[in-house]
Order: sequence, then C-alpha cells, then structure tokens
Amino acid sequence: MSLKKDLRSLQQGGEPEIHERVDLRAWTALGVGGTADLLIRCRSADGLQRALDLLATHGRQWLVLGSGSRLVPSDRGLRVPVLNLSGSLGLWELELEGAVAGGGAMMAQVCRAAARTGLPGTQPLAAASSTVGGVIQASGRGDFPLDGVLDWVEVARPGAAVERLRLTTRSVEPDSRRRLDLRRRVVIRARLHLAADGRHDLHRRRGDAGGPPPRRPRTTAPVFVGSEGVRAETVLADAGCLGLTVGGASLASDGANRVSTAKNARAAEVLDLVRLARDRVTARTGTVLRSALCFVDEDGEGIDP
Repeated sequence: MSLKKDLRSLQQGGEPEIHERVDLRAWTALGVGGTADLLIRCRSADGLQRALDLLATHGRQWLVLGSGSRLVPSDRGLRVPVLNLSGSLGLWELELEGAVAGGGAMMAQVCRAAARTGLPGTQPLAAASSTVGGVIQASGRGDFPLDGVLDWVEVARPGAAVERLRLTTRSVEPDSRRRLDLRRRVVIRARLHLAADGRHDLHRRRGDAGGPPPRRPRTTAPVFVGSEGVRAETVLADAGCLGLTVGGASLASDGANRVSTAKNARAAEVLDLVRLARDRVTARTGTVLRSALCFVDEDGEGIDP
C-alpha cells in the first residue's frame, strides 16, 4: 500500500489529519516555497507516534513545520512528508516558577502570559516567533540559548516510547545544552523554568487555531547568529548590509537582524541574499556569521548557505 493509504488506514478519531498539495507560502513567515506533497497534522502524542512509526516502516524521513518562522523551503516544493503539531500538542499551562508547553505551542504566547502573572525572565524568549519545539531545536543547533530555562524535554521517535530528556541547564556547565540530541526526534512537551514572584493565578491554557499560522507581515528574525561577543546587527551595519536587497528579499534598513519579502519573492532570492550578506560581512569585517534560517531542498535536506 502507499504511504497515503496507510496513513488513512491508521486514523483514529480523525487524526492524524492528511493534507495533500499544501501551498507552503501560507505556512511560512516569509511566504515562500512551493507545494508540499503531504502534510500530516498530529493533534496528540499518540497520533504523532502512529505517524512516525508508519513513516519509518516506509523508510521515509520527515520535516517538522511549526510556525514557519525559520524554515525556507525550496521553490520546487517538498517531496518529504511534513509534520505539524496542533491540538493538545499546541497547549500550555503555567505553573509556579515555570510552564509546561506542547511542542506546537507558540513560545511568544507562553511568555506573554507568564509575564502577566509575574513570572520574570521571559523577555529573551518572548522575542521568539517560533513554536516551543522550534526554539528547542534551534537551541540544539546553538542558534538560541536556553541555558537556565529548559528543565526537561519529552520527545517522540519511531519505534520507541516517549522519552523524557532531563537537562542540567542550571548547573555550572556552560555547554550543557549540547547534550540535547534531537536528531530523528520530535519535541512533544517541555518544561520551562522561570522564577515566580508569589502570584498564583497560573493555570491558563491555549490551543491552536486549527489551520495554518495566521497571516503576518512577511518578515522574520533573526537572520544571522554571531559568534561569542559579536552582535550580528553590529557587523551587518559595519559591512554596509542594511537594506541590502536581492529580488523580492531585503534585509532591514533600521539595523535590525531581520529579513522581509515582497509578495512574489522566491526562496532562492532569500538564499542568495543571505549568502551575499554573509560573504560581504566576512570580506569587510573578517567576521563569519551563521544563518539562523533553515533552508531545505525538495527532500528536506538542509542547504548550507
């Protein structure tokens, strides 16, 4: 049987949802990318596990698509199956000194609610436009520091029970986050540690909207990650990259480490812009910047800009 038929045969209670020929422009912050052959929407850990096990049976890789804030898919689309987390996987709950959030929950929403109830320490995370799972994946790559914030992560992988990875992010070991190996794993839930000020109105939940991310300005940040002690914004300005444009893709002219796209922009133009800015920074300042955006080809393999 084909993968699509097998996915439909294992559906329970309408999940996982199967969507074919999905326009990725509606699912990415920059509004770029072609058509995804198959999008699998999972609303529970059980549904996600069934999908992962079946994909493994068919020998297929997968790509997780959350808010689409960092993903830049190929203009030719994606042949690799795409996973999206929603339903109970998009819920979160505040606790004393922290929050437990699903991998599909929006990090910025969790942080805004935490700040309203007196949980400090959320400002760096509140700027993240990614899902909780996306931020944790970025942290594993070294793009987003979660030292002192992440207590544990629950992950799913094919053929195995849900695994809880306990972290020592508040230890004296500065590089403890590197212990988090998320290859061929999907973040289901995570516990974020935040210090409380004594308030107790902490039980709030949010779900997903049941569809693609809401329409937003076609922009995302950060574009680049600097090395230790180097701010990407500073070297971009020093290298004359403010307002740099390639086709329908442009870097911010106000000094922010941000990229915006015009309505008909292509993923290839974003890639060319990132390469141009990176090479210019290296040539003029000697600093090597690393892209915080995830460029992928049709098979979901990463493209190194």
